[in-house]
Amino acid sequence: MSLIEMKTVFAMILAGGVCLPSAVRAAPMVLTNAKIHTVDPKGTSAQAIAIDDGGVILAVGTEDEALAAAGKQARIVDLRGMSVLPGFQDAHMHLIEAGVNEILCSFEPFDTLENTLATVEECMTSSKTEWVLGSGVSMTNLLDQNDNPIALLDEISPDRPVLILDDIGHGAWANSAAMRAAGYDVMDANPPGGIILRNKKTGKPNGIVLENAQQRLRNLAFPATAENIEFAYESLLPTLETLAENGITSVSDAGGFWPQGHVEVWRKAVANKTLSVRTSNALYVYPDLDFDEQMAMLGKLYSNDTNSLLRFNQAKIYVDGILEQRTGSVLQPYRKGAGIDHGFDSGFLYFDIDTLNRYSRALSKAGFQLHYHVTGDRGARLALDAIEQSDPQPGPHRLTHLYLVDKADYGRFKQLGVVADFQLAPSSIDPEYQKFIRDFIGQRAGHMMPAGELAAAGAEIVMSSDFDADELSPLIKIQAAVIRKHNGAADVATAIEWMTINPARLLHQDKTTGSLEVGKFADLVVIDRDILSIRTDEIAKAKVMATLLQGRPVYDPERLFDE
Repeated sequence: MSLIEMKTVFAMILAGGVCLPSAVRAAPMVLTNAKIHTVDPKGTSAQAIAIDDGGVILAVGTEDEALAAAGKQARIVDLRGMSVLPGFQDAHMHLIEAGVNEILCSFEPFDTLENTLATVEECMTSSKTEWVLGSGVSMTNLLDQNDNPIALLDEISPDRPVLILDDIGHGAWANSAAMRAAGYDVMDANPPGGIILRNKKTGKPNGIVLENAQQRLRNLAFPATAENIEFAYESLLPTLETLAENGITSVSDAGGFWPQGHVEVWRKAVANKTLSVRTSNALYVYPDLDFDEQMAMLGKLYSNDTNSLLRFNQAKIYVDGILEQRTGSVLQPYRKGAGIDHGFDSGFLYFDIDTLNRYSRALSKAGFQLHYHVTGDRGARLALDAIEQSDPQPGPHRLTHLYLVDKADYGRFKQLGVVADFQLAPSSIDPEYQKFIRDFIGQRAGHMMPAGELAAAGAEIVMSSDFDADELSPLIKIQAAVIRKHNGAADVATAIEWMTINPARLLHQDKTTGSLEVGKFADLVVIDRDILSIRTDEIAKAKVMATLLQGRPVYDPERLFDE
């Protein structure tokens, strides 16, 4: 289905979710000749499914049972032996950022310095905005080649602000004009939640900022103007199509940079009737803003109408940074001599512990689900400590990434009802990546992302993408999770649960989605083969043939569902 067709077809955020114009509303529909895996508590399989004209499932079972439930006027769709699963739910991604990054000047993370600077010069010419903007540079690779990269940008652009975002969302490279705009040129200490790297000889900023220090620059470069909101919205549209192409029907956008107009972008998608997924989005909690003022603003932006496709009911709290920048907060110090030298031998915290706990208590009391970014084992422990003193009512709360978790904390996930959210994409669990991280944390690298052990300890596991930092495809992740010899999914059915019913529970929509059961919405994906019966190493080759949101196709290139 094209973007134009999507705009024509969708009328979103009305009572009951998706509502199509009356001219194209269909009669009840029966999908037959299919291998349907319901992901219900019994693991039921079926041959047919009946869906009413409002997109609600009437029956799941044999063809006769489905036809009897749908009635004589039902439209029959023969799926010719293809398989059907509940629509995939990706509970952690950066959708607006992914769309914007596709349009910014693009850099190769580990390119040579010569090629990187050539790309900056090209960007100077092609960029029509006040700031020269790009993304994709590895800060570690850049600093390995030059220890004062601000001078390189200043030579190319002495007056026009330049901001090049990194490849993993935790740093940026800026010239002097950009640093002056943010006030970083006269700042002697690090800003709250961030790090300003400095020239070792002069003590002045070297143009690299890490963690929350990049946000002030981002807010200046991407102010919430009508033009920028439209730019971000137009960037979002093809990304929504990409979700549908991958069988994804629900997401949680984990960016939530509200000063940049992210909330308005999503609302624009609702107003223009182009939102084609269910969303339970997060709002970013800034370490450098006044507590009371930020709480008041977040309260105004909060929304949790379960009849709407768009909700902002989660608070994204960064506890620490990332291991490869030595900013993930760890119980045992990093190995000496590896990575960026910023003076934090055991990692970095966005908030002091008292403030972290204060925000956790206040936000949960205000109705927010707590969504913690943690990569180090100390970061995970501090997040669990914060949840322990927070209101459980809006939960389940969750920890995402979880590269390192101390075994002493495994049982606390079940005890506190905390969801463990992992990104088990091939790039994250690749042996070469483990080898790379071993330079930073030693033998601990062999025990990263303990999904299997946490599941055995009773924790609820969710698998998400962190798109666009990692691969988006649910099929690729399901294969990777099952093939992983240690700390992966026990089997394919378990991996599917990690991307369907489990995130549905996390996102408070398991009563209506996450499995194919009578009374639930027909959010589903049609796949060309049965991934539960083929070889595990063939799963990633399976092809999404169609994606339905509440019984309506949001992706159907073969026009299986044409009336």
